[in-house]
Amino acid sequence: MEKLLVTKYTPTLSSPLYVVGLSGLSGFGRVATQMLIERSKARSFAELYNHHFPDHVIITEDGTCRLLRYEFYESSTSSPNLLIACGDDGVTLENPEGGYDVLDELVELGIRFEASSLIALDTVQMDSGSSIYVAATKPALTRRLESKGVKLIRDTRLLGPAGIILGMCEFHLLNSVGIFPTLTPEDSIEMRAKATLKLIEDSFSLSYPS
Repeated sequence: MEKLLVTKYTPTLSSPLYVVGLSGLSGFGRVATQMLIERSKARSFAELYNHHFPDHVIITEDGTCRLLRYEFYESSTSSPNLLIACGDDGVTLENPEGGYDVLDELVELGIRFEASSLIALDTVQMDSGSSIYVAATKPALTRRLESKGVKLIRDTRLLGPAGIILGMCEFHLLNSVGIFPTLTPEDSIEMRAKATLKLIEDSFSLSYPS
């Protein structure tokens, strides 16, 4: 098996907002997307497996094993509709060949569902305390987010999966923004996840089903 997308059903979505939780070392991307899944009552519809994922399995509460994976969720009752990608803890994409392969799969799924924008979530290390940083593929997106009080990443390189997925989106003409909070000893990941979701809700007029 090199890569396999297991589809449970094919949802009908209208220009969904596509939120991708990158599986960095902090685990922030997974925490934030799980919180979004709960708020939006999103349903799991597909799973992605890839031979580039690390060589271990997840052992569940009942003692059974499964391969590492990315799960895809959808909420057709949220406004706008939501498409969410959430990877297991430990699915790091730092290997260049494997990272490009998996990230290309994630971007292609967004294109297939005609996503309006892709939002990549990860953390970033910066010198200035507790802040949220952003980078995007279009000036209009950076202006929209900057108006909410975040800081722009300027005149530098964005390394690793976060940079690659934004670059791939730019190449495929898919609107994309990376949202990267800093983590300090005073902040919990849950606190930063809530602040990040508040930014997404305000910036993209996101509302959930009652």
